[in-house]
Amino acid sequence: MLHGLSHGNRHRITPINGTSTGDGSRCVSGETIDIAMIGLGTVGGGVVRMLARHGDEYTRRLGRPLRLRRVLVRNANRHRQSVNETFKDAGAQTIISADTITDDVDTFFSDASTSIMIEVAGGVDPAGDYVRRTLESGNHVVTANKSLLAARGIELFDTAARHNASLAFEASCAGGIPIVTSLLFGLAANRVSGLYGILNGTCNYILTQMTQHGTTYADALTQAQQLGFAEADPSLDVTGQDAAQKLAILAALAFGARTHERDVTVLGIDTLDLADIKFGAELGYDVKLLGIAERSETNGRMSLGVQPCFVHRDEPIAQIYGSFNAVSVYGDAVGHVMQMGRGAGQMPTASAVVSDLINIAAGWYPRAFAKVASSIASGGMPDVIHADELTARFYLRFNMRDEPGVMAKVATILGTADISISAALQHEQIVDGFVPVVVVTHNAKQGRLREALSRIEALDTIYASPVSIRIVDLPGG
Repeated sequence: MLHGLSHGNRHRITPINGTSTGDGSRCVSGETIDIAMIGLGTVGGGVVRMLARHGDEYTRRLGRPLRLRRVLVRNANRHRQSVNETFKDAGAQTIISADTITDDVDTFFSDASTSIMIEVAGGVDPAGDYVRRTLESGNHVVTANKSLLAARGIELFDTAARHNASLAFEASCAGGIPIVTSLLFGLAANRVSGLYGILNGTCNYILTQMTQHGTTYADALTQAQQLGFAEADPSLDVTGQDAAQKLAILAALAFGARTHERDVTVLGIDTLDLADIKFGAELGYDVKLLGIAERSETNGRMSLGVQPCFVHRDEPIAQIYGSFNAVSVYGDAVGHVMQMGRGAGQMPTASAVVSDLINIAAGWYPRAFAKVASSIASGGMPDVIHADELTARFYLRFNMRDEPGVMAKVATILGTADISISAALQHEQIVDGFVPVVVVTHNAKQGRLREALSRIEALDTIYASPVSIRIVDLPGG
């Protein structure tokens, strides 16, 4: 626990010495642009390196230097002892020193000169309290913390809107991919109806190994851990929760709604069978863990989900491999716009953090992010459809007894649920009297399909549970 932290003790950053932008928000003024930072781990270290390497360029762009006044950490002594050695390759001695680092919350928040606070500590608490208190003081915040925004984003956007402060969060969603900026500025003229994202590099690496090399899930996960793409405990990634947190943030921005992580239906990749990936490839599909946010043009209802999906290999998003991320946004005027890049890692994430910092310091973002905070804060609660109401095409696999009439029974059950078959695939791979049969459906309600599969599984001619994977047909294709 950080020294001096208690939920009943409210620390305050003195409001910035700024000038009005005309709408109540403030831009940064003064001879230097003084910043504070919470966290000095992987991303915080990347921020320091960027400030050291490119500080002269940032000064040229801004007309004033950026100055790191204070860094709040959990163990100041440990960081003070190692700071010179840690950053000697970056020439960061002029950016950070032992005197810059503190683990005393009162000392950190007592600096009256701070203009912008960077939060890269991670976690929901106590980071959320620090961000809220900073915003309440009218100061701007840059964060890379997706967990915080997914859990407390609505509250923090409310706070930012009330105090005319900016809450910038480019790094929280897709690392170095500037998707927030694109939604906020580049696509501002469009009504966005769909967002499709590969939002987790760990999962994309694992699925790439399974698809391209026939590697089992367990072996691909081990490789990802050895390469540093996956944590020792990969559950947040492989269960889809990491992508769900990011999708909730992006959907709020794209649709101007108060979306929350709990609104997202989630299914991870940890139950995928290599056999289905191979069958899908025969049908022309690659599997991707996609975060999908869609909004109906007729009634405005939304669907939010993260799950393994089959995407036709001709689609650009299907061709994103390895640890890369990608986000494809569909706007009514522009159609599909896709961005890809490194979605995680020290420097890609630090790049997004420092970009937000520069844009706020230059006076470009205070008004914009104050407006987006106000828009999300004033938006209604999302009308999210239940997963059973989702309509899509599906890939199905059944292990059927190798005898006449079994497929006819399956087709009859599907037909009574208004599910029609568009294609089928069967190999003569008989194991213990059962053969795998793959079916591709036309559009069907997911709830009706779930009920039909339950009836099919009950047949004594079916072995094991049927497999169902959504097929994604991107709009405008």
